[in-house]
Amino acid sequence: MGWLFGHGQTRAQLIARLTRNEEHDDCSRRCLRHCCSGNVLWTVWEIERPGDTPLRYIGCDLLAWDKGCAGWGYKDLCEEMEPFYYSCPLAYLEMVPPASPAWREKVHAWHAARSRVLRPGDMLTLKGLSITEAVVIGRRHRTWIVESGGRLFRLPPRLFHHIVEQQRSDEPAGQPAS
Repeated sequence: MGWLFGHGQTRAQLIARLTRNEEHDDCSRRCLRHCCSGNVLWTVWEIERPGDTPLRYIGCDLLAWDKGCAGWGYKDLCEEMEPFYYSCPLAYLEMVPPASPAWREKVHAWHAARSRVLRPGDMLTLKGLSITEAVVIGRRHRTWIVESGGRLFRLPPRLFHHIVEQQRSDEPAGQPAS
């Protein structure tokens, strides 16, 4: 379960190779969908064998550049392995029978956290970060600026899953928003 690198291979060449359809003997493997989220390549695969019902699964390939071979490489994972990556498109979950319900819950939670709406003045309770409470001050591009203990911190959407409670600035105390 290590990494595989190609000398001089570009990222585009690697993605093209990882998503190409294959046929061996009577078996075929087709990539139905693929997309990248940063350096994570998400794929939906269908394997067909004569006499069997088609098998579908979600692939998760981690992509990285290696200076030593001046090329891109990958580490392949799948849903069944419960990767620590949750940016899989929700549409992919609908295309494939569940192999890991616990991982799928985390994918849904990741998407819900990323779609959270913040406004200046909102009070946040955080878990798993060095700060436990913060007030939303403003926004710079996609990153929110929060204040805690007189200091300013950046809170990008990838950290929204650390928000355990959010109280809207326009709501009275004791009425937390979800």
